[in-house]
Amino acid sequence: MTPSKTPKAYHGASQAGGSALLAALLTVALVAAFASQAFWQEWRSIEMETAERGRLEAGWLLDGTHDWARARLRDDGQRSSAVDHAGESWAQPVVNMPLGLFLAGAGVAEEGGTNVPAAPFVSQQLSDAQGKMNVLNLLEGQALSPMWLQSFDKLFEVLKLPPEQLLTLSNNLRQVSTTRGLPGVGSGTTSAGSVLLPQQTTQLVWLGLEPTTLDALQAHVTLLPSRTPVNLNSASVEVLQSLLPSFKRTDAERVVALRQTKPLQSVADAGIGGLQSEGQYSVSSRFFELHTEVGLGAVSVAENALLQRDGANVRTLWRRRVATSVNPSRANLLALQQSP
Repeated sequence: MTPSKTPKAYHGASQAGGSALLAALLTVALVAAFASQAFWQEWRSIEMETAERGRLEAGWLLDGTHDWARARLRDDGQRSSAVDHAGESWAQPVVNMPLGLFLAGAGVAEEGGTNVPAAPFVSQQLSDAQGKMNVLNLLEGQALSPMWLQSFDKLFEVLKLPPEQLLTLSNNLRQVSTTRGLPGVGSGTTSAGSVLLPQQTTQLVWLGLEPTTLDALQAHVTLLPSRTPVNLNSASVEVLQSLLPSFKRTDAERVVALRQTKPLQSVADAGIGGLQSEGQYSVSSRFFELHTEVGLGAVSVAENALLQRDGANVRTLWRRRVATSVNPSRANLLALQQSP
């Protein structure tokens, strides 16, 4: 009797069917992979274009709000430039103003509102740069100013900062002024390898300040292009206490309370009498710091700037972008876009 061949035939048919099924599964997987890749490429292109358009639009808005801030300062200079204080219109903050209101020329939004903007918004703050102690005041010609060195030494003492940091800062600043030349300070030639002259307070680390020391000083010092007096209407308690070595903290707080009741119209109104020093104090300002933030959906761009006002003329000394925020998916796209 001849053995049956049916099991072998069935086994061969099963192998053929399994191979066909595996081939079909591989085909489906390849098609799905190609489709997914094509979809991701399209999504990536759209998101990159949207992010780039958002950055461009935010840049245009920053330009517009920057010009608006200059106009506010120009208007104040034409009306009352003899006295500058935090109660004037230019100093009022713009907090999360909806973009539609800004473009329509609406009034300033009140600080502390409950509106948390999900839509495009503009925030802006103008502050008096001369309410801080100007680091460039440390120089008098090509030497250090004893008067201002004493004031800065007192500030370091009030803030509990290491005095050797002030020594390093002042010596390096004097060296830079000698080798590079500063307007109104001295003239010189640039030497190879010399330290660059900072233009912003964040760059004072170039002159030897430790980052922790700079963080503590940020609210009380500034770096302006020429020597400037401190505006008593804007100075902090710590700055007032440092400018007047015989002042205690209670004396500085008295001046702050006095100007809150009525802005100081002259240096004499501060009641510092014989403590006055020529050119060290004022009640008006020429230099102003500007911080602006624009939010457009997932994109948020911030900028710092320094403005100089001389009568009705307001010019920009420098502008610097300080932050760009995007949602996580956009951040990944930007990283991909910037990678080689």
